[in-house]
Amino acid sequence: MSYITTVTGKHFDPMNPQQQEIDIVDIAHALSMLCRANGHFKRFYSVAQHCIACANEASERGASLIVTLGSLLHDASEAYLSDVTRPVKKELPLYQQAEDALQGLIYRRFIGRPLTDSEKAQISEIDDDMFSMEFHQLMCEELNKDHQKIISNVICEVRPVQTVRNDFLQYFISLFDDFSIHRADKEQYPRALSVLPPDANPPSVKEELWIMELEDEMIACGYYGKTADSVFTHFLSDDHEKIYHPFLRSAIRSVPETLTDTFDKLTDCDGKTVMLTTVWDEVFFGIASHLSRDYCFHEFGTEKEGIQIGMYVFYFEDIKSIAKWSVFDTLI
Repeated sequence: MSYITTVTGKHFDPMNPQQQEIDIVDIAHALSMLCRANGHFKRFYSVAQHCIACANEASERGASLIVTLGSLLHDASEAYLSDVTRPVKKELPLYQQAEDALQGLIYRRFIGRPLTDSEKAQISEIDDDMFSMEFHQLMCEELNKDHQKIISNVICEVRPVQTVRNDFLQYFISLFDDFSIHRADKEQYPRALSVLPPDANPPSVKEELWIMELEDEMIACGYYGKTADSVFTHFLSDDHEKIYHPFLRSAIRSVPETLTDTFDKLTDCDGKTVMLTTVWDEVFFGIASHLSRDYCFHEFGTEKEGIQIGMYVFYFEDIKSIAKWSVFDTLI
């Protein structure tokens, strides 16, 4: 057998990887299950936590979006190859070739191009500094003084695997433009139905048709096929599909279920993936941005606290409920 089976059910050949088979959900899941230092840290600390910490550090250093995203993904090949300790890796040229090829393919899939030497150097420096910090905190061993260069708040603690993998995915999507998912309105039916495959386009789908928008443009649509018990989705662009597919699929699967983990304050929603229900029973999914009364007054002339999801703004009196939306709870 020349493949591994991933958590989303893909048969992935690490030695002959296909770009379209690289899935951010598989990466987030696997890295959250892998322990750093080949399992020798005194408590569990995952590769995903390390990657999130590196991305945070890149952001704190004022790095570009590409370097920040590259820092988050710099160990993504380990999701398919696992990790090899540094003393052994240098003796395995075939493994290094496979790792370099797969990592480069991951960058091209999610960043769109190979990284420059300068970008790779920045990511490598952050990786080494974080490695030093992890040994400082988790092993009480001073490898060197590189951990003193870390300027972000790094706490190497044991965290639930599901929380970490969701955080990894949350960080990934937060590096892109805001999006929103909601039930299609009547004006959107014709275009949405026209792009769905004919065999996945029954007349009854109108009441269950969901739209994903980005910057006021429809980028995808989909619906839940009750008879087939499956989700049908279609993206207008491959570039969008590779990033946003888990979120559209998960949102469609979430309805009409009620998520019980609700927020008490709108400020708690900021930067979180949420499901928002309006007093008119409209349902929206996306990343929430809290808007203060002062902000709303200066931007919209309305002195009310609110939440923005994609291009849509909701004031407190418009909101019936707003709850956490976990991609993994509904996708896997």
